[in-house]
Amino acid sequence: MRLYTAIWGLTLFILLVGIGCESDPTGPPPIVLPDSGEAVLYSKHIEPIFLTSCAGSGCHIGDDNEAGLSLDSWDNLTAGSDFGGVVVPYNGVRSHLFQHINTDQSLGPTVSQFRMPLSRDPLPIEQIKVIKEWIDQGAKNDNGEVPLAGEDRPRLFVTCQSEDLVCAVDLQTEYVARYIGVGSRPDEASPPEAPHNIAISPDKRFFYVNLIASSVVEKYDARTFENLGQAEVGLAPAQIRVTADGSTLYVSNFDGTFIQQFITRVDAATMTSQQNIEVEGLAPHGVTLSQDERFLYTMNAGSDDVSKIDLSTDQVVARIPIVPGSPPAPANAAQHEPYQSEITSNGLLFVTCRKSGEVRVIDLAEDRVIDSITVGAKPLIPALSPDGTELWVPNQGSNTVSIIDVASRQVVRTIDEFLSQPHAVIFTKDGKRVFVSCENQAGRENLHHPLEGTEVVPGIVYVVEVSTRTLTRSIEVAGFAAGMIVREEPYR
Repeated sequence: MRLYTAIWGLTLFILLVGIGCESDPTGPPPIVLPDSGEAVLYSKHIEPIFLTSCAGSGCHIGDDNEAGLSLDSWDNLTAGSDFGGVVVPYNGVRSHLFQHINTDQSLGPTVSQFRMPLSRDPLPIEQIKVIKEWIDQGAKNDNGEVPLAGEDRPRLFVTCQSEDLVCAVDLQTEYVARYIGVGSRPDEASPPEAPHNIAISPDKRFFYVNLIASSVVEKYDARTFENLGQAEVGLAPAQIRVTADGSTLYVSNFDGTFIQQFITRVDAATMTSQQNIEVEGLAPHGVTLSQDERFLYTMNAGSDDVSKIDLSTDQVVARIPIVPGSPPAPANAAQHEPYQSEITSNGLLFVTCRKSGEVRVIDLAEDRVIDSITVGAKPLIPALSPDGTELWVPNQGSNTVSIIDVASRQVVRTIDEFLSQPHAVIFTKDGKRVFVSCENQAGRENLHHPLEGTEVVPGIVYVVEVSTRTLTRSIEVAGFAAGMIVREEPYR
């Protein structure tokens, strides 16, 4: 009798618990997969998956969340984690959320450790595909809002040279907001066209990307990311300078064959090449306009000199040797390789020399080198602080950034926390933050967990607080991060 009573009591308990779970109004809604052709709706198709499998105690729910990531609402999901954003709108493959749940490398990369849900069975492949599809459709909420969208949101644009992409980083959150495909290669098996650098129009409405492997400069709408045209230029366009009125582009030609010794003037409105201007030097990489835009200076990496061009006549009026008194270096014999430059308000041209690890200083009033500053190995694209007091120099070969005091022309600080081949530096308008793009081709930095199913090594953008000289964030972007521009103020 007592055995019968015990069995009946246990049966009743199980029934009550079962009834309670089925009728509990606070439980997760049922998982529903979209029909063929049906748009993925967050509350109907995505949220139930997260609430059932991910948003549990000790996982990713509310204040009780692992790594600062909560998946119990769209707002919390798009707020990201301690490591940054977890979704990139319209790009599921590059979203960490997808990578951490994916189990099928035919869909995209997978993580080699810490697959989610942690220590539990993986999500069914149908649910993984729906989450990827939702991200590919913009990761929208039920009102159709896209994370980090808005034409007037401040952006950092980064060229990703090994993948033919421009990465748009949201400056408010420092999360990747979008990837913009550039170039026109027919398939992934074709060599990349290599977006090497980027420039922005003075009114901030357009940006221009030079594809160094395909002899083309492309124009894009900085609000909608629409391709607005292209211009054919020299064999290896490396740098772009935009005139103050936005009407003209000057594009360098880093031709390693030394056959073409010119830069190209481009009409920015029509994207037509107007004229090739001979520079006389070899492999001009950097181009810099004088403050009054009367002269253009080209950094001739192949001949160890700087050409000064009078733009009223398009003639070279001076060739300034990097080593005073030395003749131009013959082909393949350069010892300094002047790469890029910045002009100070008092008429000094600071020139990075990639091969010799120096910054040479040219007095433009006298057209001669007056100083040499030793920095790290392979200095590339520097930037002047907005107040003009400091020049920050990324040293690709020594994984450092040298900070030069412009007045004394001395290195006052070297930041050595970069592990991944720094390429370029850019300041925010207020001078409080510096962004350092890093190629990371050596693969020394992998911010999240190692990926399988891809051979691409991510590029890195470091954020540095200027006042303390400390790194505050690392942003993972597509491969070979190179050129950068900042667009902060509203369009004029």
